[in-house]
Amino acid sequence: MGSIILTTKNNNIVDYDEAEELVVYDMDSRKIVARLKKPSDPSLIEDLLEEHDPWIIVSGSMSPEVAEVLRDIGVKIEITNGGKLEDYISEVFV
Repeated sequence: MGSIILTTKNNNIVDYDEAEELVVYDMDSRKIVARLKKPSDPSLIEDLLEEHDPWIIVSGSMSPEVAEVLRDIGVKIEITNGGKLEDYISEVFV
């Protein structure tokens, strides 16, 4: 199935610009497989996540410029209201 990326700060899903970490959740194993420092340049995400093959990024919001870079990489974008990381995972991946 692949993996998703969640933009987080203090275990909360936040806006891309505010995020400190990119949390990689593997949908097959149903667990967090990596916590990576968010690069300052969104174009570096492709290299950073090459081994995880993410297909979607979940964030509170993101600028059109960042969204364009991520879409060019081939990652879909899901905007959510934010909240606790664990709550989002348990609600979406029951």
